[in-house]
Amino acid sequence: MTENRTSLLGRLWARWWHLWGLSLCYMGHTTHDRSFYRAGVGSFQRATRCWPEFAPAYYRRGLIRGRELGEYAAAIADLERASALLPEWPEPYLQRGLFHRFNGMPAQALADLRRFVELAPEGYWRDEAGRQIAAIEAESAGGMV
Repeated sequence: MTENRTSLLGRLWARWWHLWGLSLCYMGHTTHDRSFYRAGVGSFQRATRCWPEFAPAYYRRGLIRGRELGEYAAAIADLERASALLPEWPEPYLQRGLFHRFNGMPAQALADLRRFVELAPEGYWRDEAGRQIAAIEAESAGGMV
């Protein structure tokens, strides 16, 4: 990772924009107003401009793009960038796997969900990923995929 290329000030600004984006998305959740999500995405974008190696900003931007705005391709690209920056961080694999799963890409979903299971600690989401893997495999065996 090339974190040292970004100044301390740049990293601090990135964290500030990231926090601001989180607060905007929270407002979107409480008001059901999509304009807050779009503003949050813009804030996460500013964070990545301040610190191009700041994986959490790509992750959150991808999460909001995929879940709240229905921008599947953009969400996948953001989550891939987060995974490339922090390959041992499990969360981007889970979200990407679920987005693939529910957008008709079972092979890609299986790969990401399996990687999440390898990396994630025991708990609900690891169990859920296992259930999703089993469901995709059952659908494939039944000729549904």
